[in-house]
Amino acid sequence: MKCDIDETPSTANKYLFDAEPPETDKISPPDFSSRMMPPSAGRYWRTLKHLRASQLFYLVRHRILGRNNISRWPNGHVAIRACDGLSKISEWQPGLARQIIRAGDVRFDERATRDSERSSWYFKEIARRQMFHANYCDFLNVDLSAPEDVALLHRAIHIALSWCNQNSTGREAGWHPFSLSLRIVNWLKFLGRNANHLEEAEDRGQIKQILVSLRIQVLSLESRLERELLANHLLKNAKALVFAGTLLECLEATRWRDLGQRLLREQIAEQILLDGGHIERSPMYHAWVLDDMLDIRNLFASCPPDTPECVSGISNCIERMTGYLGQIIHPDGEIPLLNDSQLGVTRPTAQILEDSGAYQVKTCPDGTEVQSFENTGYTIIRDLSSRSFLIFDCGPLGPDYQPGHGHSDVLSYELTLHGQRVIVDTGVSSYEPSPERYYERSTAAHNTIRVDGREQAEIWGSFRVGSRPSVSRIRHGQSPKFQFVQGAHFGYRNLGVVHSRTIIHLGTNNSWVFVDRISGKGNHKVESFIHFHPRIGVRPIMYSEKFSSDATVPWWSLEFDGFRYVLMTLGGGILTQAEAWYSPGFAIRLSQSVIHWTWQGELPATILYAVVPEGTTPLSVSRLEDPAGIEINQLFIPMR
Repeated sequence: MKCDIDETPSTANKYLFDAEPPETDKISPPDFSSRMMPPSAGRYWRTLKHLRASQLFYLVRHRILGRNNISRWPNGHVAIRACDGLSKISEWQPGLARQIIRAGDVRFDERATRDSERSSWYFKEIARRQMFHANYCDFLNVDLSAPEDVALLHRAIHIALSWCNQNSTGREAGWHPFSLSLRIVNWLKFLGRNANHLEEAEDRGQIKQILVSLRIQVLSLESRLERELLANHLLKNAKALVFAGTLLECLEATRWRDLGQRLLREQIAEQILLDGGHIERSPMYHAWVLDDMLDIRNLFASCPPDTPECVSGISNCIERMTGYLGQIIHPDGEIPLLNDSQLGVTRPTAQILEDSGAYQVKTCPDGTEVQSFENTGYTIIRDLSSRSFLIFDCGPLGPDYQPGHGHSDVLSYELTLHGQRVIVDTGVSSYEPSPERYYERSTAAHNTIRVDGREQAEIWGSFRVGSRPSVSRIRHGQSPKFQFVQGAHFGYRNLGVVHSRTIIHLGTNNSWVFVDRISGKGNHKVESFIHFHPRIGVRPIMYSEKFSSDATVPWWSLEFDGFRYVLMTLGGGILTQAEAWYSPGFAIRLSQSVIHWTWQGELPATILYAVVPEGTTPLSVSRLEDPAGIEINQLFIPMR
């Protein structure tokens, strides 16, 4: 599988107005060794200077204290409270959960451990991510109260006991605070929703052993809250404390509940932005946090908190987050794959929206809409009549103090036509530090511009970012004949270069025009990348006629589901068709076509490409260098 999209001159196409068809460029993976080297002092400084003082304090504190020492907490009385509200909380993939429990396959792969009492929770041969996901115990969030599920209930209890027996020192991977947060909630859901049947199914001593372990896990989490990371991690910590303080009967329960509620109030106020988006700007983590809020709302419905404002705060948060999520999803009902998003990690988006009870499908009088989310930095253009949709990213990589899920993707976008994703983000297949992880966060993996081979952001490690780009405010507008969105970023300010992009939707024939202006001085190499969904057939077009200097030139035919569109360009340079991969989920890499456009010369410069229905006359473009706007087919679109 190819890892980057750098052109090979010997196999590149001829110049723009040559009649020769474009060729497919087979690219060798680039050398990522410099990115895998230990970071320099300068890179550390450019990364750490954005952190808050409190983060640095807790980072040093946790490094000094080292691993957990759970022996400091003696056993104490602990029991589970009855809570009818847990029956309203959604299960985790019931079919798959039963399969995992039946096989004792905590690794989530095809090699099952048949005896769940001997299920191992640590495997050197699997990825760290798989090991963490196994330790979350999502599969125990399932209702096994039916009479026919008695055998599965036994096996589920054995799996939980095997975790207790094999993770007894506090130094195992399962004691990481994030793993603790998810597992605590999943175990409490399991015990709570199956409480009446557990005593009938098993010896009470086994349930007591699980509860004793749960109490120690919560104490461990309380002592190591992820205040050095903040963001969604601290929200997960808060949720676990609220669940434990509400559903466990022990001396510490009130303290946990109060701390969890206080953290919830603080973090909701900080992390949920005014436009309803989550501060990390990742659609997947947004959906995950929204699902957490739904869990807490259901918990509070039957076990009200001591502070009523928590209930209203959660309800308001759900309403705003639901409205945002409903607007940024593609016509297929799922999230865009921006900023470490994958499909299938959270529950299906449609289920989350339905359970929120706050989502209403919005209709537009003329069938089109442009909506900007100024705080997160996303803007959408939606054409209901053709089931077409574009989401444009002109926001920061994330909060400055936690950009770990951010990519070098400023001014990138995803485009759906007639319900089919056509131009897509690469997605993410791994969180492991590797060339693949670096590529998936790099500029070349996104539908944007790279200058002089430099990255927009100084990404390194698995989740680190040194220098990062600043962005402009988003401009957008619409008329009966077109809609547009515009933004700019300053990630190449050290080169004296600014990249601005305007995306225009021509509603008369569902054409999409992408105008890139690269301002600055001197001679520079500019590369534009366009990534296509694996289902899109990308075929070179043979033509013999010459085109005028103000007309777009057709290069590739895009075929899908009986529809045909054409990719046209205007501007000098070399175009090649390359191969890369599309990752809609972890460990998934599907072959995709990528158009790579390279231009080199004196700045400023403007390049333009368009995706138009087959049979559309090449677009006539004028005033290309006019800062006030551009004229397409005698239609003026303002650009400032």
